[in-house]
This record gives sequence, C-alpha cells and structure tokens, in this order.
Amino acid sequence: MTTAEIERAMARATQFQRQGQGRHAADIYRKVLKSDAKIAPAHYNLALLLKAEGKTSAADKSFKSALKYNPEYPIAWIAYGRFLSDRGRHRDAVRASMKAARLQGFSGAAVQEIADRVEAAGQEDLGKVGKEALGFCLGRADASSDGTILSVLGYLQRHPVLKKFLETGLRESEVDELLTDPKLLGDLLAALTEPFVASAMAFLILPLPELEQLFTCARRKLNQASFPAESLAALALQIDLTEYVLPSEGIKREVGQDNLSNALSDALFVPLECSRATTLLIDEADNLKNLPWARELLTRQGPQKNRELELSEKLGSLSASQDPVSQKVQAQYEESPYPRWRGLRSGGELALPVLLNSLFPFLSFPSISKRPKVLIAGCGTGRHALRTASRLTGADVMAIDLSRSSVAYGMRQTEELLIENLRFAQADIAALPKDLGVYDLIECCGVLHHMDDPEAAWSGLLRHLAPRGLMKIALYSEQARQDVVAVRDLVGEMLGSLNLEEMRELRQQLLSLPEDHPAAPVTQELDFYSLSGCRDFLFHQQEQRFDLARIESALSSLKLEFLGFEFTDPHVLRGYQQKFPSDSTSRNLDNWAALEQEVPSLFRGMYQFWCRPLS
Repeated sequence: MTTAEIERAMARATQFQRQGQGRHAADIYRKVLKSDAKIAPAHYNLALLLKAEGKTSAADKSFKSALKYNPEYPIAWIAYGRFLSDRGRHRDAVRASMKAARLQGFSGAAVQEIADRVEAAGQEDLGKVGKEALGFCLGRADASSDGTILSVLGYLQRHPVLKKFLETGLRESEVDELLTDPKLLGDLLAALTEPFVASAMAFLILPLPELEQLFTCARRKLNQASFPAESLAALALQIDLTEYVLPSEGIKREVGQDNLSNALSDALFVPLECSRATTLLIDEADNLKNLPWARELLTRQGPQKNRELELSEKLGSLSASQDPVSQKVQAQYEESPYPRWRGLRSGGELALPVLLNSLFPFLSFPSISKRPKVLIAGCGTGRHALRTASRLTGADVMAIDLSRSSVAYGMRQTEELLIENLRFAQADIAALPKDLGVYDLIECCGVLHHMDDPEAAWSGLLRHLAPRGLMKIALYSEQARQDVVAVRDLVGEMLGSLNLEEMRELRQQLLSLPEDHPAAPVTQELDFYSLSGCRDFLFHQQEQRFDLARIESALSSLKLEFLGFEFTDPHVLRGYQQKFPSDSTSRNLDNWAALEQEVPSLFRGMYQFWCRPLS
C-alpha cells in the first residue's frame, strides 16, 4: 500500500470504529499493518478494539507494539495504563501514566491520570514508583488527589518511624510514653518534614484513628517546648485541614512574644487570626523562604481566609431565606462551610451533548445546546460548580447557595484557578427569584434532602428549566445511611443544639464504640475526620432520606422522565446489566430497588440520576 492508500484506509477504519463497526475497522487495521508494521496508530486502535472484545492478551500485544514504534505516544500510554489497571497490574499502570505525564509536561489532566491509576490500586503497595507518582499529585491545584488516600495511608503505615506509633491497639497513654523517648521524638519530628510525609499532612485529610491519636499526643508534647518550625507547621497543616476536629483538651497557652515559633505552636490548637498570620508573613518573609510549610500554613490562615471574608461581603444576594429550616441550615454552613476542598479534577473536557450520549447512548437529545446555560443549585463551597464549569466546554454556569461563607470559599478557588465561565450568588432554593432565568441544565446534588419540603423545592427549580432541559439530582438513600441513622438516634434531641465542642466529644465516643455497633461504620468515612465533614455527615440540622419508591413518586408527580443513574464506578452498571439483561437501558427502578435490597450500600454515594420533563 502506498502512503496515500494507508492514510485513506486509516481514515476509513477510524470512521468504522466510531460507528461501532469494530470488525470492519479491525480488518482494515490488520491490512494496514501487514503492509507496514510500524504504524503505531493502527496498533493502538486495534488494541482498543481487542480490549473491547475481551481479547486481553492480543490487546496487550498491540498496545506494546504501538509504544514500541512510537514511544512518544501519550494517548497510547494513557490507554495502556488504564488497560493495565483493569488487569490488576497496578505498578505497571502507574509507570505508564507517568510516561504519559512526562510527555505532556505534567499538565493537570496528565497528573489527574496518575492519581486515577494510584486510586485504582487501592491499598496495594506500589513501591518506589507509587511514592514518586504521589509526589507529583499531592498539592496540585489543578488535579484532585483525594482518591489516593488509601495509597498514602499505606505508605505512612509502612514508614519506619511512623509505624511505631500506629500499631493497632496502641493506647493513647502508650503513645504518650513513646514520645518521652528523646530519640524517637526526634525521629518523628524529622519524619514530619520529609517531603512525602509533609505533603500528605498538608494536602490530604488522613482518615485513620491511629494517626488521629498520634496527632493528639504529638500536639500535647510539642506544646511544652520549642521544636523545629517545619515539624510544627506540618502537624498544624493537618490539624487545620481537619478544622481542629481533635478534642480541645482545655490546654491553656501562656501569652508570650508574638513570633513565628509561638504562632506555629498556637496553630496546633486554634487557627491564627487573619491579621496575625498575614503580619507574620510580612515580618518573617526572609525566614519563611526556607520554611515552605510554615509559609503555607500562614498563607491559608492569613491572606486566603481574608480574601474569603472580602468576597463574602461583596457577594450579591438574589433572595433571602424566610424558611426556618433553611435559616438553620444556613447558620450551620456559615459556621462550617463544607467541604473545604483542595485540588480540582482535570481532564475529560467535553460538550454537554457528547456527555449525554456517553451516559445514555440509547436516548436522543436533539435540542441540547453545545453552549448550555447551567445552574448549580446548592453549590456549597463550589467544587462541583467549578468542575462543571471546567468540564463542560462552552457552558455558562451560575452557582447559588444559602451560605455566604461557603460561596466565598468557592469564589476564591475560582479566582486562583482562573475559571471565567462561572458566576456565584447567594440564594435560597426554597425562595428563588422569578428573574433567575431559564437553564438548559440544572444540577442539584446533595441539597434537596436538607430542606423542609424537598419535592416542593424540586418543583420550584423546574420553573427555571428550559422546556427540553435536563436535571441532575442527588439524594440520600435510606438504606445506605443506616449507620448515620444510628448516630442520629444516639444523639437524639441534642442534634438541633450541638456546638462544635460537643461534636468533638461525640466523635470521641463514636471512635470508642465496639465494632459491631450499628453506628461504628461511620468512623471509616473520610467525612468523619474533619469538623465540617462530620457535622454535614452526622450532625446536620436537617436530613431526610429517600428510597426509590419515593423518588419514583416524585418523578411522576413532577412529570419527569427518569433517564438513568450515574456512577463513578463502571462496575456497578455492568453488575446490574448482568443481573437484569432484559433491561438494556438500566432504567427499571423496581430492578434497582431489588438490587439495593441485596446490596444496601449500593447508593452510599447518594442516588445520583438524570431526568427531564416528559415530552
């Protein structure tokens, strides 16, 4: 075949592949490779087809051939990494994603791919390559490393120094005793400043009871004398991330000279005042050049917090809350904005019609704009809104929430990430203004179940949905939150009046529950390990929970068509399709209800589904 013939054949094969005619495409790729075995794209596309057919050995061979003939082929390295993850070859998968990232200059999307490969490995020890990979992920503003927590915890538990403090069953008094050993204490202080450990402390909430116990004991010890600034800062950064969820213990600190050392010690127990942190950043500027973690802590508690206060004051209000339940919920989130996230997921940018076709290939969306107007109703601290604005190409996004503090957090992140197609305002979903406008897509995720009348609020949102618009809704599952129900039953009538210190004390009680207690599983959740997370998760002012019968009833009364669930884990839908092969669209809610009875945790991450007005 001539070069021109090969180019025409490749174009034809690619078209067949896009149309789902894999056999025709594969035949052409094989003919091309028979003519010239060094054409990497033919090997790569053939590998994708073989993978889809379940021919893993042949797919592996084709991926390797593509990369042999073109080692600088980032998309092939990415696809091969995903293939290796699916096969359980996680170290090799991480290596492949690292090679792709180097070719892409470690862009946000490339680093996100690394984080995803690490996440897929779960608790598996990834060795040196895993630790190197995590070094690129932790602290990136343009990638989310939350999914790497299990891997990070594994490295910390295997750390030659830290593991001495993290043995299962070690009591707090025993940790205190270990810290009286000068050499072991010195080793711990040095470990806290190691780049990997310090990055983990600074950028990830570390959800492990043994680590929380160590931090509690170390904080007491480090309060007693002068210790290295960066060790104090690393510990204070983790405590700040958890929003001082550790028990306060009533330790009183003497007021002394307002220098950096005293400020870092104070920050182990309470956040510094904005003005104090900002002043120290200026006064200690030369010293802080060599103290990156101390500088990071002061920046968070000084300029960043101050900017949020400024943005909160300037924030426009579209409607004020008159509903008593909404007012209580607003007060909660003004005091405890949730979540205080760091790192926005990158990659996967696409137009709304393309997203819908990938989620629901059996449906048509003829009127959906490629430049949609999107409303995020109940945006909280903005992570979901920012992800939608950055992911949906051409979208114009409006995000609203009750809490000014929460919205201000999202606005600051929007400034820092340079996202321009997103606007914020304060508004109560229960009292939306008539001139809010009409939107092609309304997303209301994790919000309606915190309202007095969720169905009424849902109906109110529909007044702002375009005639052929779409909604994405997320609601708590009754069955998936039975451990939360057990906690709320334990707390009883106190729920409505808990203060932050009482929540800290209740957390400690929950940590001491026997493993077979119905409330005990809540201590395994990430949200349990931060104060705002725990408050939102367990001690919320208002919570309703749904089952699929209630959702089906709401959809019927609101005249909405159920389009389908969205899961982050593709195995859920595959499992459903294997169990219910006659429901090719996976939209039978009775089937889903039966499956949830078998797997009560199925919707632990909420019922997340799409719907639209009936034609």
